[in-house]
Amino acid sequence: MRKYEIFKIKSAYQSFIMGRERLLFELLTVGPSTNYQEIEYLCDQLNQRELDHIIQNNLAKSFDELDSYHNEYRLTHLIKGEVFIKMGTHSIQVYCQGSRMLDLDLFVALSTSTDRFFAVMNEQEECGWLKPLKHSERMILENSMM
Repeated sequence: MRKYEIFKIKSAYQSFIMGRERLLFELLTVGPSTNYQEIEYLCDQLNQRELDHIIQNNLAKSFDELDSYHNEYRLTHLIKGEVFIKMGTHSIQVYCQGSRMLDLDLFVALSTSTDRFFAVMNEQEECGWLKPLKHSERMILENSMM
């Protein structure tokens, strides 16, 4: 089973963090010594309605079954496997069991709303932006203005 924590980085810090993802990983790694004030400082509070809309209308189309209850979702695909999503105030906890295509489906759905989502996989010490830099609309606009 793969476990992700997904955060929405504040727009004011996004350009500063580009290229310093490892430092961000260390700040966002959730554990016994986690400083939640730093997470609140760096990350936007999540909009539950917006995320619910993304899950219900975009992501659910790719799955055979969707169960939801109080900001928790279980999406099942008969071939790919199962995704469990739990929303907090500043992070989304995701558990994927099955094909890595489940992860990709989720990342694509979330990245349709913004390029500021950043995922952390504590156990494997992996991290990254859900929408790669070269595809980030914000960065493309900034580069065209220069």
